[in-house]
Amino acid sequence: QKVYKVKITTNLRRYTAPARGSKTWKTIFKRRTAVERVNAYLKGYFQLNNVRYRTGKRAKVHFDLVTLVYNASKLGADRINRKLSKQQAA
Repeated sequence: QKVYKVKITTNLRRYTAPARGSKTWKTIFKRRTAVERVNAYLKGYFQLNNVRYRTGKRAKVHFDLVTLVYNASKLGADRINRKLSKQQAA
């Protein structure tokens, strides 16, 4: 295959810094999709689509509380699953 070198500044949307299809692009894209899945979950189940505060401070507090609850629930679920898997293995 031929390799064509193109400056990224010609079209930032078309020519990305890690080339699409490369290994680094795939690892970055995997991380991005994982984060987007969490954001979609928070918007769907914790009402982050409908934040109705006039100040950014209250919205930030709401977001911080939602992420705290989400992380705590995931931590609890992981601990329960680990305990159950140890009991089944024994």
